[in-house]
Amino acid sequence: MKFRSKIIKNFFTVSIWTFVSRIFGFVRDIMLAAFLGSGPVGEAFIIAFSLPNIFRRFFAEGAFNAAFIPLFKKQMHNKDEALKFTLNTLSILILTLITFCSLAIIFMPFLVLAMAGGFGSDDRFDLAVYYGRITFPYIFMVSLSSLFGGILNSYGKFSATSAAPIVLNIFLIFAMLISYGLDFDMGLLICISVPLSGLIQLLILIQSASKLGFFPKIVWPKFDQKLKRLTIIAFPAVLSGGIIHINLLIGRQIASYFDGAIAWLNYADRLYQLPLGVIGIALGSVLLPRLSEKTVLNNPIKMNEAVQECLKIAAMLTVPATAALLIIPLPLISVLFERGAFSNVDSQFTARALAIYGFGLPAYVLHKIFTPIFFSNGDTTTPFKIAVIAMLTNVLIAFSLIKFFGYLAPVISTTVSSWIMAILLYKKSRSLGFKMSLALLNPFIKILVATAILSAILIVVSFEYFDLLTTSHLRTLYLFLLILFSSSTYFCVLWFLGITNKNGN
Repeated sequence: MKFRSKIIKNFFTVSIWTFVSRIFGFVRDIMLAAFLGSGPVGEAFIIAFSLPNIFRRFFAEGAFNAAFIPLFKKQMHNKDEALKFTLNTLSILILTLITFCSLAIIFMPFLVLAMAGGFGSDDRFDLAVYYGRITFPYIFMVSLSSLFGGILNSYGKFSATSAAPIVLNIFLIFAMLISYGLDFDMGLLICISVPLSGLIQLLILIQSASKLGFFPKIVWPKFDQKLKRLTIIAFPAVLSGGIIHINLLIGRQIASYFDGAIAWLNYADRLYQLPLGVIGIALGSVLLPRLSEKTVLNNPIKMNEAVQECLKIAAMLTVPATAALLIIPLPLISVLFERGAFSNVDSQFTARALAIYGFGLPAYVLHKIFTPIFFSNGDTTTPFKIAVIAMLTNVLIAFSLIKFFGYLAPVISTTVSSWIMAILLYKKSRSLGFKMSLALLNPFIKILVATAILSAILIVVSFEYFDLLTTSHLRTLYLFLLILFSSSTYFCVLWFLGITNKNGN
């Protein structure tokens, strides 16, 4: 079916580029762990780098795309109107971002305290403020990149948008290599590389969008009806994204009072972000433009068809990934990060957080699938209300569990609140015409059977050969062989059960 194959094709385009980006990201994080470990410079950089990334996630990626893409899709039939709308939006966005970045740089000490109150009494605070002022302009670059990425995604051009983030990781890797080789200040150089990489990402997307006739030009902004509509839709989405990332802020705050915990949670987060990015974010990126098309928007059958296909793909990839995070978290962390300044003790603390994050992975992926159903209909208010409920739940659980679980309290609370959010999004999506089909039950059962076999392999091998996977100098090879064998077995079982062929149900 053409409709179905287009979603699958676009998903694999985005997921492959995202996977490549995350691999470079792992190389970056492995080097950061080795060079900086969980020391003060490493933790100061993590906080400084988190600031623009948090605002990027809820402002540039989530809120802007939620508002811009559906409105832009409606005007694509008239190139002149689409270009006028784009340039007007670009000019307003530049003005807003200049003001926002200037204020953030001025008030950086308060932002650092908001992220990591535990830094206030030691040297990490001054370092984080200094680093934060250098890295924060990155949000300006990637927010503008989001505009041009939204244009490309609306035209079904996903490659450039998905590949652009690789630039950041390459810049950070080279910055560390140069610092190490020439004995430069590593913390300073990697901070400088962040906004520089953002500029290159922006130029790449501008060049790609220009081929479609959307070359950037600053015009005197006119706050017309279309821009008003964009603002009305974007505002709840900004708040919704902000609330979701308050969960992250809570985690950073609590972790800042435990030496090394910010690094532990960061590296655990990075690892579980691999399947989340490759699966959840990729599906969400493909689904929103698809659901915003006129042929789909007012057709519940086509809408359900698109979402059901994404759910099937998500289950096929997320369920085994979740099993791996739950069963072999320590071997994964040990192989990826345990070297140099990152000790075996760091690995153990990080692995505990990773296993708990693993429980929440399916919920995070479901967020990315269910949310576009609302955004494509111009409804950003419902996800906002649900996000408020999830945030309040997260805060309540996190602070209730600190004395029992310490730095793991925010990890547990985030996982629980994510499942609550996923369930509420699903329930509310039914009012927009979405219905979970019983046809999904058959492939889901097959996925569970294949995952059970994969899990048995991981459990037996990790139990019998735990030392080889965590302490041997060949542990990387052993872990690679284990993952290769278990995943190959998993997909062979799926093929045998008929789920990976064209006729699979």
